[in-house]
This record gives sequence, C-alpha cells and structure tokens, in this order.
Amino acid sequence: MRGNTVRSILFLVFILLLGAGATYVDLPNTPGIHIGSYKNNLAVKQGLDLQGGIQIVLEASCPSDQPKCDIASLLPDALNAVQKRVAGGLSVNDAVVRQQGSNRILVQLPGLQDTQQANELLGKTGKMEIIDTQGTPLNVGTVVQPGQYKVAFTGAQLDPKSISATLDQNNQPIVTFEFQGPARSAFANYTRDNQGGYLTVTLDGSVIESAQIQSEIDGQGEINGIGSIQSAQDLATQLKYGALPLPLAVVSEQQLAATLGQQAIEYSVRAALIGLGLVVLFMLIYYRLPGLLADIALLLYAGLIYAVIKLLGVTLSLEGIAAMVLTIGMAVDANILIFERMKEELRAGRTMASAIDLGFKRAWPSIRDSNASTIITGAILYWFGSNFGATIIVGFATNLIIGVLLSLFTAVVVTRNFLNLLLFSGIATHPALYSLPADALKVARYNPQLRTASRRPAVVAPTARATVASVAIPDALDADNDEALAGVGAGANGSKPDTARMTEEQTGAEE
Repeated sequence: MRGNTVRSILFLVFILLLGAGATYVDLPNTPGIHIGSYKNNLAVKQGLDLQGGIQIVLEASCPSDQPKCDIASLLPDALNAVQKRVAGGLSVNDAVVRQQGSNRILVQLPGLQDTQQANELLGKTGKMEIIDTQGTPLNVGTVVQPGQYKVAFTGAQLDPKSISATLDQNNQPIVTFEFQGPARSAFANYTRDNQGGYLTVTLDGSVIESAQIQSEIDGQGEINGIGSIQSAQDLATQLKYGALPLPLAVVSEQQLAATLGQQAIEYSVRAALIGLGLVVLFMLIYYRLPGLLADIALLLYAGLIYAVIKLLGVTLSLEGIAAMVLTIGMAVDANILIFERMKEELRAGRTMASAIDLGFKRAWPSIRDSNASTIITGAILYWFGSNFGATIIVGFATNLIIGVLLSLFTAVVVTRNFLNLLLFSGIATHPALYSLPADALKVARYNPQLRTASRRPAVVAPTARATVASVAIPDALDADNDEALAGVGAGANGSKPDTARMTEEQTGAEE
C-alpha cells in the first residue's frame, strides 16, 4: 500500500508539471520555445476560412512535343505533383488542391500573400535537363528548343534526398544535387570526359546554368547563379518533387478574405466554453466526488489538446475546432463507464479500494474498443483527405485523433490517480460522495443500518445448574462412564437427571 501511495504522489507531481507546461504553451503572449535547433513561436496556424489566403486556378495543356496527349489521364499525376510542391515548397498546411473540370486544378493557400512566389512554384513544369552543347556555352535565359541539343541527363535521375538549397562560401544561393543509381557513375564519366567543356542545365527549356567543367564530379553537384535564396528554394522544390507531366498555366488568381473571420472564431470559442461548462456541471452534480475529479482531468485535457496543436503546428480551421468540441464530450465517456462500474461493485459489497480497481479494469475493454474504432475512423478520414484532395477533412481527422489519445490519458490514467490519492488519504470512503445512499451498500463499515443490525445482544450469565448441565452433557457422551453420568446428573436431593430439562437449560444458556 505504501508503494502505491508513493507512485501516486510521484505521478501527481508529473501531472502538475504537465499542466504547468501546457499553461505556458497556451498563454497568448508566450515568447515561444527556442532550444538549440528547435524553434517554435507557438503561434496558432489558422485555416483559409479563418484568415484568408490565395486562390489560384491552373489549366493543363499538352506538351509541345506531344500535341495530342491525353490530358484526362495525366491530370491526376499533375495534381499529385502540385500537392507535394504546396506541402514541401510553400509549407502551407490545410491547403486545398483539387481538380476542377476536365483540365483545371484549383489551389487554395491559407495565409499566403505572395502570389508571385506561388505562381513561379506551381506554374513551372520543373523539367530539368543537362544538355550536351559540344563545348559551346549558352547564356542564362536562352530558350532551347526540344531536340536542338542532345539530352545527357534528366531530373528524373536525381536523388530527391540530396537536393537542397543553401549558400556557398561567398554567401551566394546554390542548389546542390546528386544522381542516383547508374546515373551517378555515368555523370562522373561524363564530367571526366568533357573537362574544359560546358555543363549546361535547362529548366523548362530555359538555360539556368552553363558552367565550364573544371574536374570530374563524382558525387555532389551544384547549380549556382541563382538570384535569391527564395528562388533557390523554389528550384530545389521543383527538382525534388519531379517535373509536372503537363504544362500548367495560371488562368486566374485572387486574394481570398476569411470566410468566417474573427467573429466566427469568437463564437466557436464561446461554443466550446459553453459545452465544456455544461459537461463539467453535469459530472459534478451527478457523480459528485468522482465527477469533480473527472472535471479536473477534463480541464487538463482541454489545456493539453490546445498545447499539442500549437506544438505540432496543426492548422486550426473550423473543422478542427468542431473536432475539439466533439472530443470534449468524448473525454468524459470513459469516466462515465468507469464510475458506473464502480457503483455496481460498491453495491455488490466490495470495499472502496476494490471497487475502484475493478471499476477501471472491467470498464477498460469497452473504453479501449470504442476509442480504437474512433481512431481507425479518423485515420481513414486523414488518408482519404490526403490522397484524394479533400484536405478540408485532414484538419478534422488530425484534431480528432489527437483528442481521443489525450482523452484516454486524462480519463483513465489521471482520474484513477486522483481517486487513489483520495482513497489513501481516507476522505473518499463515504458512499454519499459517490451519489449512493448508505443503505445501498452491503458493507457494514459504510451502511449504518447494517452496523446496528450486526451488533449481537449481551450474553446473560448462565445459572449454576445450567453450567453443571452444560458440562455434564459431554461426559454423558462417553459410553465408558455411565455411572459418572448418573452421579453428575443427580440433583442436590439425589433425584435422577431430567434429560429434557437439562437440554432445555443448556439451550437457554447457549442462547
């Protein structure tokens, strides 16, 4: 018992530290977390419906060398490439990228204001080629027609993991790259055999570099002469996620205002607080002491889920807020199951400690299965939204999964620790604290009526004759001492023993 108390106290300290950390993260004016390379300003990322952004419509067409291509069959690949560029290059969460009509792609970017950057990143095909100019340098910006020069290597042969934008020794932006597979050794042989010649790199048919080959390049190469670090990052994104299978042209772009705005955010927060307050009030009135502990755990849950959203950088949209409000009610489902099982165990005559332990153990299978099914559903929604362009579902699914996991922790682990601490302190044993009448329990220590009924009446001192008779009966059972029975059983006046009277007096004495 002492070991359990120490563990409960240590876990309580951990819960208090966890609550303090969540409070620090949740405060609006927190300076953020800056530890080593980890830097987080703890700002809430809002979705398109809360803060506005950019909407771009891209139209696909056939490449010049394939004028009769099947746009409908290639458009899904182009859509997938645009989604990767949005997530990797623009770092925009909760963006909407979906097909519009038979040859258009709709892109909505929350919080982004630079339309030029978005157009350059999304509209370019990103088709990189290293062409053999036979020792002739080309100026940067020269347009190369298809088939004009032999293509030595393509961007498809690059290793995506090796592509990055950085600064060289002179603080100039560059893009580093490496080839993979057989192309790695082939590129080394090509640069060795063409020393003194020119390595000309084109992107979407335009020359972006034409540098003289000084030595064999066996490993990492670099593209320099890039105007800015932002352009280098855009180029690295285009190369990393591959060329678009179809040329995409921007046909329209517009700035979007928030569809909900600050007032909607305030209303959503108000609805969440009202829902939280009603749940807290219900648990307190109906379950009393366990309900109070569940309410404390629920408040801890609300602080933790908001802190996790800020720490992970999850984009908060209206769908995400709806998931948070939903999980507030789900967070007490487990407590209700546990408390009802505890009350059943108490009515069956269990002690308080045993009822708490069995209540948690027997309610756990139901809690586990129901929450597991919710997590599976959330995972399916997340997968569907991520792979079929329904990114509006991703925010809901993400917050739902986070909320379910945190609610399991607070409802099962935290509440149980609180109950154990109160039990060890001796102030959590009265049935009224569990909304149970005293006569509902079949345990005398909790039920005053059973305590009164169990008290045995005082035993009346037996008479001397009854005492003699009660001693004589065992002697009478000895078959070898019949004479002793006659002597002991005789009264003071020498009369014979009255067996019926002796038995009756003995019975009275025992009573």
